[in-house]
Amino acid sequence: MSRSMAEDRFAAADAAHFHWTTADPGFAPVEEALLGPRLGALAFPCLEIGCGEGTNLVRLARRGQPFGIDRSLARARFAARAVPGAHLAAADAHALPFRDGVFASVLIRDLLHHLVEPRRAAVEAVRVLAPGGTLLVIEPNGRNPFVALQARFVPAERGLRRFTPSSVMAALEGLPLAERVLEMAQGFPIRRLLLHYRFGWPSVGRTRAAARVLERLERLGERLLPPARWSYTVVRSRRR
Repeated sequence: MSRSMAEDRFAAADAAHFHWTTADPGFAPVEEALLGPRLGALAFPCLEIGCGEGTNLVRLARRGQPFGIDRSLARARFAARAVPGAHLAAADAHALPFRDGVFASVLIRDLLHHLVEPRRAAVEAVRVLAPGGTLLVIEPNGRNPFVALQARFVPAERGLRRFTPSSVMAALEGLPLAERVLEMAQGFPIRRLLLHYRFGWPSVGRTRAAARVLERLERLGERLLPPARWSYTVVRSRRR
């Protein structure tokens, strides 16, 4: 897939994706497990860079009125409708339309691996962060077998193949950040693949029995895979 085709893939709003991640009874709990406690620790005013349809803003909006930017005007408009009270704008992650040091926290989730210059986006994120503010980066780990499978068969996700925990840390290297804490999450994400709203069977996860079986398989898989190969890289940093 060419770069222009990949950009087209993310230009339109995807209502099905929004529903799957925020309201599907089989999959929304998977997202909540990853995001709930982490987003719950972010202070306001809070900005999400690359917010898409607003799936993360929904969770942030439980505690305040978050800001979100996305390169796609269609997605920013969708998020504005889907998340009442959130402040949305169509903008480039490489050139944020905000003054220096105006946010207490900044979230980047599933964005850097799509960018040709992830470092530039990281620089901008730190620029708009107030001293002592928190930068939270959550990115898929290309070393995870499920993530690698997704990268192979979903053209728009080819960037996952080159993105690892080291890639995230490299994007933040040398920036005025302290306490760069790295953790790995969701080691064996069977439900992310099996229940996928486009190429999986989301209805399977909507029964209690199936949900319990899948959860047990994921816990077993986490014991077999070393943390360095878990599916999500999470880095929390503080602005100096």
